Amino acid sequence: MGNASIRNGKGHRAYRRKQGALKRRTRVEDLPCGYGSPSGWGCGKHIDTELPDTHRMSFTADHDEAIDNGGSLVGQVLVPMHRSCNSRKSNHAATEIWAAT
Repeated sequence: MGNASIRNGKGHRAYRRKQGALKRRTRVEDLPCGYGSPSGWGCGKHIDTELPDTHRMSFTADHDEAIDNGGSLVGQVLVPMHRSCNSRKSNHAATEIWAAT
């Protein structure tokens, strides 16, 4: 599934509403990068929500489980992140470490 089909597909408007709500909440509550991420990604620093979208430290809404790895566009918790932190995370999944027996 390519990005074009995701952007124009089912749930796109719901995702955009959630993204906008998260950006407003990040601005009001001064949420740090990676706040609430179950997998622990993000640098924890302040996010300036007024920066242009192309700036590397601008706000993005991250899916904890990447869409490339089977995550859905809607129905996931969105996490506020810097664009550069979100890029660094890419589609990496959380790693489980099992004890040797």
